[in-house]
Amino acid sequence: MHIHLAHIKQQLNQLWIWMVRKDAFIYLLFVALATLVWWGRAMTSQREITIKLPITYTDIPAEIVFDTPLPSQIEITLRDNGRLLRQVQHTQPNITISLSDKFEEGSNQLYISTDILRPRVQDMLPGSTTIQQIRPEEIVSSYHIDAIKKTPIHLRVRWTIEEQYQLTQAPLMTPDSVTIYGPQQLLDSIDAICTDDILVEKVVGTIKKEVGLRIPTGVRSQFTTTEVMWQTEQFTEKSFIVPIEMATLPAGETIHFFPKTTTVTARVSLSQFATLSAQDFRAVCEYPHQAENILTVKIVCTNPHVTQMRSSIHEVEYIIERKQ
Repeated sequence: MHIHLAHIKQQLNQLWIWMVRKDAFIYLLFVALATLVWWGRAMTSQREITIKLPITYTDIPAEIVFDTPLPSQIEITLRDNGRLLRQVQHTQPNITISLSDKFEEGSNQLYISTDILRPRVQDMLPGSTTIQQIRPEEIVSSYHIDAIKKTPIHLRVRWTIEEQYQLTQAPLMTPDSVTIYGPQQLLDSIDAICTDDILVEKVVGTIKKEVGLRIPTGVRSQFTTTEVMWQTEQFTEKSFIVPIEMATLPAGETIHFFPKTTTVTARVSLSQFATLSAQDFRAVCEYPHQAENILTVKIVCTNPHVTQMRSSIHEVEYIIERKQ
């Protein structure tokens, strides 16, 4: 092992002696210096390059439909020193063009001239960089205008609620309507945009879900989804004995019901349980205008937090007494 390492060391020493004798080291040094000088001059001397820059178009009215796609990039030839051109190549600036004032009434053609493109590009370049050429020199595209209609969204989502829970309100959609674009005749045939038909199982607490919209063929939409929110809370029930009464009774008459009371059971969320009282309910019958033996009992509730209620009595017999 020691003999092998000694041999390698001897070979390296011989190589170094050869390089010194042949001035190889000095030669390599001059090559390196020449390369640096060439690179420096290349970076500071005037050059031309051709690059492609992406274009972003903004402020396009939703009802505008282009018959031919707008170019997504332009090709430009630039002149400057090598260092700055290399910087431009590396950053690849994005050109933004607002089209807010490019759609003239009575016209169906968009026209963007080089007089608009050139300043946009120049503003994004170093001050010393000059534009030699832009391709295409102008952007031209025909377009047409679609009809517009605001349409309600129809919820087709099905759901189940966890046991001992109930909805505190109907599911909320955000948004609950959508603006659609397309041929007038087609839009006239659309009364609503439906959501996807999906099933959400065992809803508990508050749940939000993004649901897709079924956009008809040939129609464009402001949105393609809507957010549906379910809010649930645990519920409880409480029963009250409520007297049966007549809604209106002519003067001089007295009515007797058989039975005289009904039991009303009301469902309410746990957070609203304390708001329940017997005064929230009335069991009411309408005065009979014909010879009827039985009256229907209607339960009236004034507590807005009650979500369901049931009565033990639905019909009642009665006797009317008339004072002489």
